[in-house]
Amino acid sequence: MDTKKVQWDAAQGHWLIGDLHQNLTSDGRLLANWADEQADLSQVRLVLAAQNYSTHWLMMPGVSGRNLAKALPFALEESLIDDVEDYLIVPAGKQDKHVRAYAVAKDLVERLIQECELHHVQVRELIPESQLLPKQDLMRRFADGWQIILPGTFEGWVQDTALTPILEDILQDHKSEKLDIWAPALDQAQLLKTNLDTGFDGSFAAIDISATDGNQHVEANLDAKHANLLVGDFQVREIKEDKPAAWWRSIAALAAVWLVFSAVYLFIDNSALAQKEKQVRQASVDLYKKLFPGERVRSLDRQLREKLAGGGSESSDGFISLINTTSRIYAAKGLQKSVKLQSIRFNDRLNELVVEVKAGKLGELQTFKQALEQEGLTAEVASATNDKDGVKGRLKIGGAV
Repeated sequence: MDTKKVQWDAAQGHWLIGDLHQNLTSDGRLLANWADEQADLSQVRLVLAAQNYSTHWLMMPGVSGRNLAKALPFALEESLIDDVEDYLIVPAGKQDKHVRAYAVAKDLVERLIQECELHHVQVRELIPESQLLPKQDLMRRFADGWQIILPGTFEGWVQDTALTPILEDILQDHKSEKLDIWAPALDQAQLLKTNLDTGFDGSFAAIDISATDGNQHVEANLDAKHANLLVGDFQVREIKEDKPAAWWRSIAALAAVWLVFSAVYLFIDNSALAQKEKQVRQASVDLYKKLFPGERVRSLDRQLREKLAGGGSESSDGFISLINTTSRIYAAKGLQKSVKLQSIRFNDRLNELVVEVKAGKLGELQTFKQALEQEGLTAEVASATNDKDGVKGRLKIGGAV
């Protein structure tokens, strides 16, 4: 991202722009002309010339850093030319219990932002020029004046005509170990040193002079973290483009919902099947015990297969043979209306069926017994009891003798 310096020319009523080390009053270009040469939506970091803002050092005892931004306008109310509401006031650290605050006119910042937006240039940061200088007692020759940094006391640019009264004010009670003076020409630095030694003796224990413009120090501090004057209504906010959702997202959402419902349905269905399986197995065990009383159920499937295959007996007349012949005779003789089968049990040890029946009269029970015997089976009426509805009896049916 490009970094440029800007300065408001109040006499001409326009913004000037140039490189960081340029004297924009004499060498700057019109901001509008420069912006026209930039690509649309170019982003730029701007450094505001020291002539366009003021720096204040204040004692703020008892004010926490969280409440500093709210308290500063009240503390500066009588130090500003216009109403305090017309300024952006930005806290920027402390030095020896003194709080530093930058004040810049809102109208000035608004003009800068509007002109850049008019030419489709985006301002990402607005940095005070003096923020780029080292945090030490320093006087640097720049343009037709001096950039003065006295942490805790003064920070800003002073033109030559106002230098003496400013120094008399700020150095009245100032004591420091060392002051650096930078100037492109050594004689300029020496002249200022002489004035300080004669007029302000005792303000600085030592004064060093250097023939340098200090540009390398400004470049070295450029990437450090600096105070940003774009605060409040001028704060840069990231705007996310409202893009339509990708076409696959709705399908993915529907698929996810379908998977959830499918999983829930399968879980419920499996639970129901497991419950039914338990019920069927219990019914099968009950039926087996009813058909084959006295037997212990160890492996129901295997035991049922053995019974259906003949019970594993040496006799050829197993359960299947007996139940098949009995049911065939019962149907062939047309006994369904006169003789009702109540229950059937199979005695595996005796290889015989025990059939509980109910008949209208004893003769019908005898008819069923004789029909079984005619087919070669052994049949015996084990019991017969009269009641008001007919005769209840029990038949024991075995294989052929």
